[in-house]
Amino acid sequence: KDKALFGGREIAGKKLAVVGLGHIGSLTARDATKMGMVISGYDPALSVESALKLPRELELSDSIVSAVSGADYISINIPYIKGEGGTHGIIGKDVINHMKPDAVLLNFARGELVDSDALKTFLDGGGRYVTDFPDDVLWDHENAVVLPHLGASTEEAEDAAASMAADTIRDFLETGTIRNSVNFPSTSLPVRPEHAVRFTVVNENLPGMLASITDVCARSNLNIIQQINQSRGTIAYNVIDVDTTAKEDVMSFKSVQEEINAMEGVLSSRIIYNTQTTEEHQDILEGKKST
Repeated sequence: KDKALFGGREIAGKKLAVVGLGHIGSLTARDATKMGMVISGYDPALSVESALKLPRELELSDSIVSAVSGADYISINIPYIKGEGGTHGIIGKDVINHMKPDAVLLNFARGELVDSDALKTFLDGGGRYVTDFPDDVLWDHENAVVLPHLGASTEEAEDAAASMAADTIRDFLETGTIRNSVNFPSTSLPVRPEHAVRFTVVNENLPGMLASITDVCARSNLNIIQQINQSRGTIAYNVIDVDTTAKEDVMSFKSVQEEINAMEGVLSSRIIYNTQTTEEHQDILEGKKST
C-alpha cells in the first residue's frame, strides 16, 4: 500500500521545453527525444555547431513564452548574465504565467535566472520546481525539490572540466575560436589557409564597424580570404584571414593592426600567425630585434 505514496507520471509522450540550446541544452534535447518526449526549444543565439546537434524532431520557438506554453517539463540551460539585457530573472512572471499549472521547472543552470517570488506563486498553485540552487524563498517549499550542487564533484568530472578549459583556451590562442563563453558570441572560422595571417577584432556592436575594419585591409592592399562576424549583446567579434602571398614581413601586419586599434569602437585586436612563423619574426614582434 505504501507505494501509492510515491506515484508519478511517465515522461514518454510528454512535452519538454529546452530554454538554451548550447552544449548542455542540445544534449538534453537529444536524450529526451530518445526517451520518447516531444521537444520544443528556444535560443536566440543558436550557433550552427549547436544546431547540427539538435534532434530533427525538435520544434524551434521564437520566444521563451512560446517554448514553455503547453510544456510538461521545462529545462533551463542558459548562462547568467548581469546588467541591462542580461538574464537575471529571465524566468519571470510573464513567462511563468504561460506555463501549465502542473508543469515541472528544472533549473540546474543558475538560481538567479528565476524570479523566486513569481515562482513561489506558481508552486503554491501546484507547479513543481527541481533545482540545485536553494534560496531563502523556495528552499523549504513543499513543491520544490532542492538537490546538492554536486554535478562536478567527482575526480573524473574535475579532470574533464580542466581538460575542456585547457582545450578551449588553446583553441582561442591558436585560432581565435570562441566556445562556451558566457559573454562573447560562439565563433569559429574554418582552418586557415597555409599562406594566411588571421586578425581577430573585438569591437562594440555598432553599425558599419565590419565595413570599416575591412576597409583598413583594403587600403593596405590585403586580400581577405575568409571572414566571420558574430555578435552578442553589445559586443561583436570578427575573425579575418588575409593572404600573405605578396606580404611576408611581420611589421606590415602590425601597422594594419595599429590602424584598426585606433578606430573608435574597437576594443582589442590580435594577429595570429601561422605555425611557420619564425622565431626571428617573434623576436621582432616582441621588440627584441630591429628591422
